Amino acid sequence: MTPLSLTMQAFGPFAGRETLDFTALGQSPLFLINGPTGAGKSSILDALCFALYGQTTGAERDASQMRCDQAAADALTEVTLDFRLRGNAYRIRRVPQQERPKARGEGTTTQNAEAQLWQLTAEGEKGDCLVAKSVNDATTQVQGLIGLDASQFRQVMVLPQGKFREMLLADSKDREKIFSQLFQTQIFQRIEERLRTQANQIERDVNNHRQRVQGILQASDVESDAALDEERRALAPRYQAAQHDLAEARARREAAEHAERQGKELQAQFDQQARLQADRKALLDQKDDIDDAQARLAAHGQTQALATVYQRLQAAQQTARSTREEHAQAERAMAQQQAAQADAQRALADARPQFEQLPAMREQAFRLHRAVEQCQELAALETQRGQLAEQVEGAATEVARRRPGVEAAEQHASEQEMRWHQGQAALLAARLEARAPCPVCGSRDHPAPAIAEQAPVTQAEVKQARAAFETSRQALSKAEQHHAQLSQQLADKEAHCQRLRGELGEQSSLEALEAAQAKLKADIQAAETAWQTAQETAQQAQTALVRAETTLDDVNQRQARADSALDEAQEAWQHALADSVFDDEEAFNQARLSDEEARRLSDAVDHFQRELAKLEGQLEAIHTRLEGQERPDLAPLAERVAAAKAQEQTFEKTYQQLAARMAQLDATREKLDAAHAAQASLEAQYRVWGTLSEVANGRTGQRISLQRFVLGVLLDDVLIQASERLVHMSRGRYQLVRREDPSKGNRASGLELDVADTYTGKNRPVATLSGGESFMAALSLALGLSDVVQAYAGGIQLDTLFIDEGFGSLDQDALDQAIAMLSELQMGGRMIGIISHVSELKEQIPVRVDVRASRQGSSVDIKGALL
Repeated sequence: MTPLSLTMQAFGPFAGRETLDFTALGQSPLFLINGPTGAGKSSILDALCFALYGQTTGAERDASQMRCDQAAADALTEVTLDFRLRGNAYRIRRVPQQERPKARGEGTTTQNAEAQLWQLTAEGEKGDCLVAKSVNDATTQVQGLIGLDASQFRQVMVLPQGKFREMLLADSKDREKIFSQLFQTQIFQRIEERLRTQANQIERDVNNHRQRVQGILQASDVESDAALDEERRALAPRYQAAQHDLAEARARREAAEHAERQGKELQAQFDQQARLQADRKALLDQKDDIDDAQARLAAHGQTQALATVYQRLQAAQQTARSTREEHAQAERAMAQQQAAQADAQRALADARPQFEQLPAMREQAFRLHRAVEQCQELAALETQRGQLAEQVEGAATEVARRRPGVEAAEQHASEQEMRWHQGQAALLAARLEARAPCPVCGSRDHPAPAIAEQAPVTQAEVKQARAAFETSRQALSKAEQHHAQLSQQLADKEAHCQRLRGELGEQSSLEALEAAQAKLKADIQAAETAWQTAQETAQQAQTALVRAETTLDDVNQRQARADSALDEAQEAWQHALADSVFDDEEAFNQARLSDEEARRLSDAVDHFQRELAKLEGQLEAIHTRLEGQERPDLAPLAERVAAAKAQEQTFEKTYQQLAARMAQLDATREKLDAAHAAQASLEAQYRVWGTLSEVANGRTGQRISLQRFVLGVLLDDVLIQASERLVHMSRGRYQLVRREDPSKGNRASGLELDVADTYTGKNRPVATLSGGESFMAALSLALGLSDVVQAYAGGIQLDTLFIDEGFGSLDQDALDQAIAMLSELQMGGRMIGIISHVSELKEQIPVRVDVRASRQGSSVDIKGALL
C-alpha cells in the first residue's frame, strides 16, 4: 500500500483543510516529518490510520476526540486518503461522529460517522463506489484489500510513538496472527482445524457408542455381556416348557368351546321351532279378515261386467255438464262484445271531424315549414352580408394602400430609363470627334454635346426598376379585381335578402314561426293518432264480435250432441243394471272397489297365503331335524369353557413373560454386536485422525502447531534479514534468533524471539534490551519482515513504512547506520517516512514535511522535494 495524497480538515491540530501530496516527495522517497512538539507530526499518522481503519495509531484516543478546537463551527472534521495497491488506485473518506450546527435554526445536531470508498480511474477521478456510507463496510473492505487489521497495520507498516517494541516483544500467539495474515498461511490453520474437528467428532462418536452400549445393557437390566449370555442359557428350558403347557391348555379350551357351540346350536333350533309355531298361530288369527277380503274381491269382480256401460254413462254426464258451462260463458262473452262494438263505433264517429281537417292542417304545416326555412336562410344571408361588407372594406383599403406604391414604382422606372438614355447620350458625346459625323443625327457640328450630370444607370438597373413596377402593378390589379368580386357578391346578397323579406312579409320572427310550427305538428300528430286508434278499436271490436258469435253457435251444437249422448247412455245403463245381480245402482257402487283398494286387498290375501305356506314348510323341516333330540343344559358347558380359558390364560401369561424376556435378550445381543463392530471401526479411525490432530495442533513434543511450524520457518527468513541490519547498527554485537526451548507448561510456543549477544556468547530475551537497542531491533525486524513478505509471491505488499520517534535513543554511529539502512531500503522501491526531533536527521534527509503550529491551527509544507 502506497499513500498518494492525504487531506485533513478540522482534524487534530489542523484547523483548516491541509493536503499532503506524497507524490510530490518523489519516487519511493525517504522523507522526514519535522516540526515542534505539539505541532501535529504524529497526527499525520493518526489521520492516515483513521482514514483506513477509523482508529488512531496509538488507539488511546477515540476518533470522535480528534476534532480541532480551533476549526470553524461549520467545518466538518474529515480525512480523505488516496492510495495505490497492486496497480489500482483507491480513495477513502471518513467522517467521525461529531456535533455540527443545525442547517436551520440555532443549536447543534449530531453528525453520525460515515465512510466512502471509491476505486479511482486512470485519470484520478472517482470510478466505482465500493462503499457508500457504512463505516463497518469500509473497514472490512480495507482489511480485505490490504490484508491487515488496524492492530497489525500499526505493528507492521507504522511504528507509532512509544509502540515500536510491541512487535518485538509480542508472544507466539500475537506474532502468529500477524505472520499468518502477512504470509497468507491460513490454509495450514484450516488443516489444523479440519484435523481437530474430525478427531473430535470421531472421539465424540466413540464416547457416544460406549454410552449406547451401556444404555443397551441397562435397558435389558443386565450388567455385562457375560451376564446377558448366562441369563439367555438359563431361560431357554423354562421357555420351552411354558410353550408346551400353553399348547395343551389351548387344545382343551378349543374342545370345550366346540362342545358349547354345538349345545347352543341345538338350543337355537328348539327356540326357532317355538318361534315358528307362535308365528303360525298369529298368522291364523288373521283368517277372518282374509276371508272378508276374498268376498269383497269376488263382489268387485262381478261389477267388472257393468264397468264399460257405467263408465260411458259417467263420461256422458261429464260432457253434458261441461257444454252447459261453456254455453253460459259464450252468452256472457257475446253480450260483452256487442257492448264493446257499440262503444268503438261511437269513438270512430267522434274522431272523424278532426280527421277530415288533416289535409288543410298539413298544407298549413308545409307553408310554416317553408317560412321557417326562408327565415333561417335570411339570418344566414345577413351574417354573410356583414362579413362580405367587412371584406369589401378591407379590399378597398388594400387597393388604396397599393396604388401609391405602383405610382412610385412607375415614376422610378421612368426616371431610371431616362437616366439610362442620358447616360447613353453622354457616352456617345464622349466619343464624338471634331468634324466627324454624329452617330445619332449625322451632323458634323457638335454645338452642345450631352454631359453626364449623374452616375450612369445600367441596363440591368433599368430592367430591375421595370420588373418592380410590373410586380406592383400586377398586385394592384389583383387587389382591384378582388375588391370588384367582393362588391358584386355583396350586392347579390343584399338583393337576395330583400327578396326574402318581401316573401316573408310580417312573418319575420323565427321564434314565432317555430312555435306555431311545433304546435301545428303536435295537433296533426294527435288527430292522426286518434283516428288510427279509433279505427283499430272498431276493427278489433268487430272481429271479437264475429268470433263470439261463432263460438256461441259451436257451443249450441255441441250441447245438443251432449244431451243426446247422455240420454242414450242412461237408457243403456238401466238395461244393463236390470240384467245384473245388483238390485240398484247403490248396490253396484257399494260392491265396486277402487284400483288401489282392490290391489291392497289382493296383496294382503297373497301375502297371507305365502307366509302360511312358508311357516308350515319350515315347521315340517325343523320337526324332522329335532326328532329324537332333547333341549341341552348349557350351564355345565359354559363352566367347562370358563375353566379351560382361565387355565389357558395362566399358562399364556407365563409364556408371554418368558417370551418377552427372551426376545428382549436376543434383541439386546444383536444391538450389542452391531455397536461393538461400529465402535471398533471408530477406534481404528481415531488412532489415525487423533494422532494427526495431536501433531498438527501442537499437543505433542515441543507443542508447535502445523501453522506455527510453517511460520517458524518464515520467521527464520525474517530474522536472517533483520539480523543483517541489526549487526550493522549494533556494531556486530546483536543478532535476532528464534527461541528453541519450548515454553513451560501447556502454553504454545515456537515464535518467541531472543537476542544473541556476541559479547557474552549467550542468548537472552529481547525484553532485556535497552531503549535504543530495542528501537534498533524493532526497526531491523520491521525492515526484515518487509523484505521477506515482498519476496514471497502472493504475500501482502509492504511498500510503505512510517516510524514515529525512537531515533533520539541512538548514538551518532547507530543513527548513521540506521539512516544508511533506510536509504538502501528506499532505493529498493519503498516509501519511508520518519518522525523525529533529532536535528542531525534534517542534514541527512533533505526531503521533509514541515509541520508548523500557529494560533489559527497547524499547517504542512513540503521541503526539498524534486517537483
